[in-house]
Amino acid sequence: MAALAIMVGVAAIGVNRYLVRAQGELVQTSLPAIELASRIGVAVEVVDSLEEALAEADTREGLDQVTEALMRTVTSIEEGTLRLERMSPSLTPAGQFPQAADIVERLSANAREELRLAMQVRAEALEMSQDGARLDSLIEAETDLARLRITASIAELYTKPDADPRPALDALADRYFFAFERLTELARMVDATRLQFQQVPNLTVADELQTVRDALTARLTLAVRRVAYLPSPMARGEAATLLARQQEALAQGGLIALQQDRIALQQAIAEDRALLDTTIAALSERGRTARDTLQADSLAQIAAVRQRSGWMIVALFVIVTGAVIAGATLWLYARRQLVERLGNISRRIVAVARGDYGAPLPISGNDEIGRMEKSLNILRRRAIDAARLRDSLEEAVIARTGDVVAEMQASDAARAQAEAADQSKTEFLARMSHEIRTPLNGIIGMLDLLVVEEQDADRQSRARTALASARELLEITNDILAYAGSEDRGNRGNPVHFRLRELVGQMGHQLQSLAGPKGLETIIDMAEPAPQALFGDVVKIRQIVGNLISNAVKYTRRGTVTLRVDHAIDPESGQPVLSFTVADTGIGMTREAIAHAFDAYTRADSAKRAGIEGIGLGLAISRNLTEALGGALSVESEPGVGSRFTLTVPLQKGDMAAAADDDAGMPPDRLGHRVLVIDDHAVNLMVARGYLERLGCQVSEAATGTAGLQACRTQSFDLVLIDLDLPDMRGEAVAAELGQRADAPILVALTAHLIDDTPENRARHGVSRILSKPVSPRALAEVLKSVPSPALPPDYRQVLGSLTDDLRDLGRDTTALIVREFLDDLPRAVNAILTATPEAQLKAAHKLKGAAANFRLDALYSVLADVEAAEGGADEDLLRLVQSRADDAEKALKAAAAETGLQTDAGSTN
Repeated sequence: MAALAIMVGVAAIGVNRYLVRAQGELVQTSLPAIELASRIGVAVEVVDSLEEALAEADTREGLDQVTEALMRTVTSIEEGTLRLERMSPSLTPAGQFPQAADIVERLSANAREELRLAMQVRAEALEMSQDGARLDSLIEAETDLARLRITASIAELYTKPDADPRPALDALADRYFFAFERLTELARMVDATRLQFQQVPNLTVADELQTVRDALTARLTLAVRRVAYLPSPMARGEAATLLARQQEALAQGGLIALQQDRIALQQAIAEDRALLDTTIAALSERGRTARDTLQADSLAQIAAVRQRSGWMIVALFVIVTGAVIAGATLWLYARRQLVERLGNISRRIVAVARGDYGAPLPISGNDEIGRMEKSLNILRRRAIDAARLRDSLEEAVIARTGDVVAEMQASDAARAQAEAADQSKTEFLARMSHEIRTPLNGIIGMLDLLVVEEQDADRQSRARTALASARELLEITNDILAYAGSEDRGNRGNPVHFRLRELVGQMGHQLQSLAGPKGLETIIDMAEPAPQALFGDVVKIRQIVGNLISNAVKYTRRGTVTLRVDHAIDPESGQPVLSFTVADTGIGMTREAIAHAFDAYTRADSAKRAGIEGIGLGLAISRNLTEALGGALSVESEPGVGSRFTLTVPLQKGDMAAAADDDAGMPPDRLGHRVLVIDDHAVNLMVARGYLERLGCQVSEAATGTAGLQACRTQSFDLVLIDLDLPDMRGEAVAAELGQRADAPILVALTAHLIDDTPENRARHGVSRILSKPVSPRALAEVLKSVPSPALPPDYRQVLGSLTDDLRDLGRDTTALIVREFLDDLPRAVNAILTATPEAQLKAAHKLKGAAANFRLDALYSVLADVEAAEGGADEDLLRLVQSRADDAEKALKAAAAETGLQTDAGSTN
């Protein structure tokens, strides 16, 4: 069988090698020609694209790149055509084609010159457009001035009702109206000239360019004559200069001449492109002819190979048929000698698998089948031994199960006893921590006020140090409360947008402040590029890293403490993942200490022997907070070398605009509110009063719930802060009674407990907000934003509408100028009314009344009309009313101007 297979294989290999060799020769002959022809065809198509890119190139660098690519493409077409012709013996090579390269060189030179002219034309057209825009602005301002002169002349006619108006009207018509019409005509001509200058770079026909040039010449000549009608001499001079610059653009070497040269270059480029297309088409046709000749030769060779391969396949079929007949004969012989013995082994294997071991199988020979029979007998013997062992193991498992059940029951009882003791200890710590928070709230609040109010730099620095220490103590107390309530409440997330560099900076300052007194070296390293803003629970992250830093400094006597921050992108979510690593060169931990490092109230023996203080809660709290964040906290340590803790936290990409700025000052409350604070702790009252008064509020105090309710009956308040733990009644009861009133103020609960500000807790306590002590100034400022502001000044809506109309009709600058002049003149006019004689008082009131009517200051207009109507002059009551209405008018006008964004003070931006 093996010899037959070898014979068939050798014959098949011979046939295959011949076919492969023949096919290889065809491939070596045909494929390069096909590939070369394909490249020539692609290059021909690329030429058109490169010609378009050459015409559209708008930079010198881009033009050079396109020219180089076009030259390479043309060269490749020429060389490819020559190679194709050499591959076919029946064709005569066409030689070189220098004409295409020369055309490309000429195209490149013309395109460079056209690009230079285009840039120069665009620059000068832009300059002309800017001059035209300046002329438009100048003429518009002069037209407004002419309009104001006409308005002033008309107003003067009304101020002199007894004089003959005809001379003034004649002068108005002959002088001002005629000049106004000429200015209007000048504005139209300048605007049309500017638009035509903008069209010059886009003109591509010489006749159209000449038409534009003639039109510009006529308009500019007429515009120069109209400049004389500008009211301002300075404006006339500037307008004449700008028009002269535009006339220069029409002269030789100006904008129009440059565009004419550019149009001539564009026509030359178009002619060269047509010539290049004709040359490339001729080269492409030669290439296709050579390709067709090569394909015909290849087809003839393929036909010859097919004929020879057919005869070889027939011979191979004969050989394979003989091999099959010989193989069938050998198989019948082997079946009688091998298959029956293998069948006996197969049936015996099935019987052993079913558990029917029987007698050992007889050995029928010394060949491979005989060795299989020996192996099967060994398998049978081991199966019998395994059955005996299984029976004995079942008996042992039943006995051991009873012992394990008894041990589990004893373990459950011991665990229940340990959990009860741990719960008692937790409740004791939580109670103590809550009692400590009350005096800490007062300390932090008073120190916060002292830092702001203290002017001496040295004392202020000491106050800041004390404030930082107090806040650290409060954080420790909060940690104990958080750990004590972690099993019942869980660690709820409070994700916010925060700046990563700011967080790392804070952690670095904490590390340096702790390591400095011990003389330790500190290293703060953050991998770049780091995300600027992230979204996550930064409070928990700061608490965990702070605990790790504190422990690293505490357990390190000498050497270095390192804070390293790294980041990566989660391949599944695409969100950033941060890692904070705190490494030290301290005393380190053993493997046993590492196994219990995160257990509560557990400390390493080395730390106890070294006299390092601590209760063993820091790492337990950090582990709970890490689980709440969905992160991981790992440790690596070696005794005498140091420890390295790594916190890994998954976060989301944040928003820099939404990231809170802790250093920003408190926003001032400019309108002021009346606030009642109900709290039985004197220090808390002092702190709240200090914060609120800094925010511009009027503050009242009450030490009990009853006193607070009585104060609300006798006074009206915008906001009431209620402590939930009052001595005489619960804060919820005070809030419920105040909430039933028709004029109920905004109610906010104050508490030293860990109560979240959620809609459910607000509804349960009957308040709008819940603030935890110590209350921050920023939280109070946010609450005050929800308090309604006082009413707007009288006539505010009418004045706002008047200014809006003036802005639309007169423009921003003119309206702002009129408003400033009125506000500047208002104090002088009111003083004239209050101190002048009756006759002068009447004239001043009449003049101010007209100005007030322009801004729709109805209240001021009405009282001024009363002054005009008073015989013998206004009395004292009426004059006091004039002063009051003038003050209201000033407030309303300033508020409306601020709303519309007008400048009311010289040099301001509001």
